Amino acid sequence: MKDLFIRSLAGQFEMLTDFSTTRKNAINNQKTIDVTGVLTDRNQHAFPLVQNENFLIYDEEEYVIINSSIKPFGTKIKATASAIHRMFVDLDNMYIYDVIKGEKALSIDDMLKFALAGTGYSYQVDTTGLAKSVTVENFGDSRSLALLNSIAEKFGVEYECVNKTIYIAKEIARYTDNQLRYAFNIKEPSKDIDTSSLKTYIRGFGKNITAEYKSPLAEVFGVWHADPVRDDRYTDKESLLARLKSELHDRIDISITLTYVELQSLGIQDIRKGDYVWCIIEPFEIDVQIRVVQVEDYSDPSKSPKYTLGSITRKSTDIISDFKRTQRTVSKIVDSDTGKIRESSIKIGSNTTFDPGYDPTKLNIPQYGLASANSDGLMSSADYVKLANILVGPDGKVIVDLASEVTNGLMSSADFIKLKRIIMPTTGDVDMQSILDRIAALEAKVGGQ
Repeated sequence: MKDLFIRSLAGQFEMLTDFSTTRKNAINNQKTIDVTGVLTDRNQHAFPLVQNENFLIYDEEEYVIINSSIKPFGTKIKATASAIHRMFVDLDNMYIYDVIKGEKALSIDDMLKFALAGTGYSYQVDTTGLAKSVTVENFGDSRSLALLNSIAEKFGVEYECVNKTIYIAKEIARYTDNQLRYAFNIKEPSKDIDTSSLKTYIRGFGKNITAEYKSPLAEVFGVWHADPVRDDRYTDKESLLARLKSELHDRIDISITLTYVELQSLGIQDIRKGDYVWCIIEPFEIDVQIRVVQVEDYSDPSKSPKYTLGSITRKSTDIISDFKRTQRTVSKIVDSDTGKIRESSIKIGSNTTFDPGYDPTKLNIPQYGLASANSDGLMSSADYVKLANILVGPDGKVIVDLASEVTNGLMSSADFIKLKRIIMPTTGDVDMQSILDRIAALEAKVGGQ
């Protein structure tokens, strides 16, 4: 089990024993840990330090506690805390007030140097596959973390922080031969299909030009508008159209999450965030090399890590092809004019036998209409009359008439007559005991005669 330490803002440093740790690490996203533990004799000096803004040190990385809670747990006290990697806190707490004014072409080095000034963090960039510069306008006047994310988006890069150094590259990845295979070394796979960002139409506006693009998927889903592109840097229609095609999200994303089971007999596979691995899940018809985009691991060595794999994208052309194939199949079975199944598409095998008296090709299914007070239908006319006589109030509840001496209602007319014979005193109170005593006396008198 990996050791967990805690350090207070005042500098007190302790080992935090009897706590379990869950770490989540995703590409270009917050790296977090969640810790849980109870107060014991071994951690009584460290336990009180589990407070917001103190530091957790796990696997030689510092995390800042942003949420903490202490509750009774049976006869003990339980503490839980959530913390994020220190870099995200430090950069979010640093504001760059300066601005690189105007519209300028800047290299990634120029932008990183500007965004990280005064933060105490250094950086290393692998420029392989990166543009030499991008054009930005009025860059600055924002938090360092927001500027870093803006740089990552503009250059299409990923970043990873180790201690105080931020590593940046087109992809922070390794191509491996590691395998994740269903019923072999993975369990509980789930496939999530996301169409929340699916759009089929986009329009763009450049400098004195406009362009539009409609995806082939509009044939299937209809015209779903994406946000327009407005950028005066585009002066020719072809380049603007290329931008529109790249911006439009006309695809369906499929995400895979699974739990990895380490098999000692086959050797432990070194799988890290960003790695490309082979994923084979026969029930999902998946056999692809795919990227690990998030890792959730645990301090408990007996718990298997959980991996979230990158999106398997179904392109618009593939979706259209499947849709047309389905259309052709359905048209062979269903008559498009009547909407009914074609008789020619139903075949009964020559060796098929039925129970005596039963032939599905000669069934005469009766057709029933609605019932009325004079004719039977889906119910008898007598039942229809009974149902029509039921009164329903505006609240949807059935209305029942009050009883009288000649008609039944909430009670029978006979009980109504009996109830009227009870003489009420002027006070409005009925002495039931007195009535019972008199009845008993009368019964005794009659019985004695």
